Amino acid sequence: MSARRITELPLVGTVHPDGVAYRVEIPVSVDTVSALICESWCSKLQVSDFGGPHFRAMCVVDGEPFVLTGRIAGGDA
Repeated sequence: MSARRITELPLVGTVHPDGVAYRVEIPVSVDTVSALICESWCSKLQVSDFGGPHFRAMCVVDGEPFVLTGRIAGGDA
């Protein structure tokens, strides 16, 4: 397994290791979260409003699978 550490991802910007996942540094827009599923490196997007709007996605970059998590900005519709 690679020791590569991901620091930036398209659309979401800076990410930080968070246990077995990577966490997006700042809250992202609903449009950004929606666009994630169209990215070739992202799949299985899950959005939840329990405890505040957030998302979780299964991703693979350079053959390394990981979970991406983050908060959604502007939870008001």
